[in-house]
Amino acid sequence: MKKVAVALHAIENVNLDLIKKLINLDFIHIDVMDGIFVNNTMLNLELFKTIKENFKIPIIAHLMVKNPIDYIQKIIQYVDVFFFHIEAEDSTNLVIKELKKYKKGIGLVLNPPTPIIKIVPFLEDIDFILVMGVNPGWSGQKFIPETIEKVNKISKYKDKFSFEIDVDGGVNLENGKLLINADILSSSSTILNAIDPNKVINSIKNLT
Repeated sequence: MKKVAVALHAIENVNLDLIKKLINLDFIHIDVMDGIFVNNTMLNLELFKTIKENFKIPIIAHLMVKNPIDYIQKIIQYVDVFFFHIEAEDSTNLVIKELKKYKKGIGLVLNPPTPIIKIVPFLEDIDFILVMGVNPGWSGQKFIPETIEKVNKISKYKDKFSFEIDVDGGVNLENGKLLINADILSSSSTILNAIDPNKVINSIKNLT
């Protein structure tokens, strides 16, 4: 059974009433964007405190930012898992060291053009790999089909290392069927724009 994360943006007008109606979620995934690493800007860090106060579900902070270390300290007490990009400017080793100090879950993110070999040196030290199904920055983009093969190739490293594979960006019930080797599927619009969001969550969980 798949795990499901609902993806939110770190903006002011998040519909908490809608989120509270969602059941069987495994994670709440919050996107932070600095307007530099990606073109979009979403920097309402107060959302992490609000979500922590209202939900018991583990919180993922997805830092689409140039310098992840600048953001970690600001939200450390509200976040269970930090995802940061291998393409970020900060040293990957330094970010991992910082997160291990606080015993937080650690996830490395791969943008669509980035080869898998970039993350191999860090597999022993991380808990998650997030494979982007779109180029980061905007919700509602079309899923990149090559993501499926990328996930399949990454899954082969599980024979030696212990991590979970998450896929974020453009995920829906159709392409989700093809993401056989993904452990977690993250979705924003497919869940939040559905007539029956909980039915969609359960359908994602049961994709094979």
